Amino acid sequence: MERVLDLSCRRVARRADSAKYAASNTLTSSDWQPTVFLNGSLKNVSNSLVSPVLCSQFPSLPPISVIITQMQVERPRAALNAQLLRINEGYRSAGIARYMVHLLRELPPAANEFQLDVYATEPLAPTLLPDVTIRTTRLPVHKPLARIFWEQTVFALNLLQKNYSLLHSLAYVSPLLNRTRTIVTLYDLSFYLYPEYFRPFHRLYLRWGTRFSARRAERLITISESAKRDAVRLLKLEPDKIDVAVPGVDELFSRPISPEAIAQFRRLKKLPDHFVLFLGTREPRKNIPSLIRAFAKLQGRTRVAYKLVLAGGRGWMDEEIPRVLQATDMTDHVLFPGFVPHEDLPLWYHAADAFVYPSQYEGFGMPALEALASGTPVITSNVSSLPEAVGDAALLIDPQSPEQIADALVRILNDTDLRLELRARGLERARQFTWARTAQVTARSYRRALGLPEPVPAFKTASLELMK
Repeated sequence: MERVLDLSCRRVARRADSAKYAASNTLTSSDWQPTVFLNGSLKNVSNSLVSPVLCSQFPSLPPISVIITQMQVERPRAALNAQLLRINEGYRSAGIARYMVHLLRELPPAANEFQLDVYATEPLAPTLLPDVTIRTTRLPVHKPLARIFWEQTVFALNLLQKNYSLLHSLAYVSPLLNRTRTIVTLYDLSFYLYPEYFRPFHRLYLRWGTRFSARRAERLITISESAKRDAVRLLKLEPDKIDVAVPGVDELFSRPISPEAIAQFRRLKKLPDHFVLFLGTREPRKNIPSLIRAFAKLQGRTRVAYKLVLAGGRGWMDEEIPRVLQATDMTDHVLFPGFVPHEDLPLWYHAADAFVYPSQYEGFGMPALEALASGTPVITSNVSSLPEAVGDAALLIDPQSPEQIADALVRILNDTDLRLELRARGLERARQFTWARTAQVTARSYRRALGLPEPVPAFKTASLELMK
């Protein structure tokens, strides 16, 4: 068996060897001790495990190729806290959970020098993530208080007992009692910027836990440059400590769908021939009341009649939505289909005439990018990370202005050429985002946290440099 490893040769400091080298200008394998970089330090390697092509014959040449044979090397073990990975009909299965699923599917090949233990109690996790080790708990971690208790007690004890090299907390907070080198993923800082949109305990735990975890972590990961800027400003962090791993786009959204399949989907879901789609959890920063007011201003300004479809699970503090529906007399014009399974999302995007996402704040804005990948014209906000996500492939609006939202809808719904132009731009934009790249950035962050070198290219040999 051959293992490709980063090697270097270190001169053995013996006077006799130095004299022999000075006399003959030739080295033998006994003059140099091969070493290998493992877990952040150099380890000696027995000469018997190294193929004959060593440093001995080429003391003055640039890097040489070597092969280590019959050598078992223990991989660094990483614990990944993914208890927010939920595949149910609720807000917890929305953006963060989907990011986790796609990342963890692509991470094993990107970080193949690590042994990955994923702590996730989602029943479908073993099926969704066949290439990692899944570890579960009997505690009801789908409930926030139980998850916090597990995170700060049971999980913290696991980290001590199993002697992990690295912890990746995939959502904001790491255990208080933790001696393992840690990476923390921050999706957004909405609980700092919009504290009024969170229940008191949830807001306090996130603010305290995120600040403490971020400052103690070896490295952090954000999902956009916008979120990175927020983390630097609000948490007083060094920019060099933060890696940006933007989401990818599932290939599911780029697959063609026949008009017959879309028509059948409309009949199945009892959808109108023409509708505008919003997709997301119903919670305050999604700005749904402003969208409803904008849709009320749209009436009578388009060639055909449209419905507004507000798809997605119910989150929290959405009591204003029914009040606005009644005040604008839009109750009969707005549909609530509820939670949308991931595999059905492309059909919703393809069936819609336009996708509107007027969120006040996003860590990235995955639904807008998925709509672009589906060829659907997009209207979204000109704030936070959303311009970063869509580039020039969407119409940008002030989310606080129902008039701007309504005007953008009129432009898209009445202008066929504009729709075709935005479709072409959107498809091109979406091709730039892949989950494989997300995983590669994450794996690079792991190596940086442990002080490990980047892997050599996948050759049959490893690069070897002579060290003075």
